Amino acid sequence: MNVCNIKKLSLWGVRIVLVLIILFWMSTIFGFSAETGTQSQGLSDKITIRAVQIIEPEYSSLDLASKEELFNKVSFFVRKTGHFSEYGILAGLILILLFTFEEVRNTRKHIIMGAVVTDLICMIYASTDEFHQTFVDGRSGKSADVLIDTSGTVFATIILCLIIVCAGNRRRKNEQLER
Repeated sequence: MNVCNIKKLSLWGVRIVLVLIILFWMSTIFGFSAETGTQSQGLSDKITIRAVQIIEPEYSSLDLASKEELFNKVSFFVRKTGHFSEYGILAGLILILLFTFEEVRNTRKHIIMGAVVTDLICMIYASTDEFHQTFVDGRSGKSADVLIDTSGTVFATIILCLIIVCAGNRRRKNEQLER
């Protein structure tokens, strides 16, 4: 077996691992969506309490109305940031998988096409995830959440595409200097 064949086998191994990680992450998102409204709120509340205590160290000494107002503001931010982040991670994983294919990462046109495909996959998954939530006790599907999920996706793909383009530019400059 020559070096080229070993590299190809190794690359396919990386791709298989990435697919498994993507499936694991999608099932994690599905698991969060399968929680009842009470379970989901309980997890969010635990995170919110920690965030509130960091933001306002004197939280426990605030009056009840101020506590509720601060808690509700932070809770909204925590829940929506969760949506944004979990889909940003999913998009990053899918795009990294696509970038293992040389054809995808070689030209800006293909990089953009990879980003669009990634965004579409994530948007469809977000839509089906919100639909799934309509069948879960105490939950509802919200189109606003699909928009937030998709925003996380687009943000992650833009950042990764910029990194790939910059890395490609740097690689090309180094190759020209070596000549």
